[in-house]
Amino acid sequence: MSKDQTQKKDFKYWVDKAVSVGASVVIVGALFKILHWQFATELLIVGMLTEAVIFLIYAILPPDDHGHAPAAGGSATLDSAELIQALNEVKQTIDNTNNNLGAISSSTQGLQNLNTKFEDMGRTLDELNHFYGSLKNLSETMTSSAGEAARTKDQLNSLANNLTELNQVYSNMIHAIKGK
Repeated sequence: MSKDQTQKKDFKYWVDKAVSVGASVVIVGALFKILHWQFATELLIVGMLTEAVIFLIYAILPPDDHGHAPAAGGSATLDSAELIQALNEVKQTIDNTNNNLGAISSSTQGLQNLNTKFEDMGRTLDELNHFYGSLKNLSETMTSSAGEAARTKDQLNSLANNLTELNQVYSNMIHAIKGK
């Protein structure tokens, strides 16, 4: 294995570790936010910014070379209008999710508004599912881009798994609250 390949593997190893750290900070920040503990906002900001930087790094990294020759006729191109539309949908979903997280935070002040809290949590989960759907659409749009599409799909699947786990945590929390 060449020195360049070793360096790429080492760099990817540390980027993968940073993804896990960033995701854990986001999850802890969400827990702090739900429970109204100190530093919740700061944890969410740090975690989300960490994730954003990591995904930017993933976008810039060259694809892994597995000895595959490029497709005949050159590389496929993305339809920029579809990509812009998908990115706008993702941004809108993120904004809606952020608004719903704010609604959850303000609605958990007392148990007298329990029904409102469950509705807000449900909307947040719906927004997260919509966000996943938008990411999935973006992934399908990007599959026409040869090497990058496969790597991006893996990353989006990882994100989808993280969202599924987070949805399970939220579901368990809802069930625990209803059990009281």
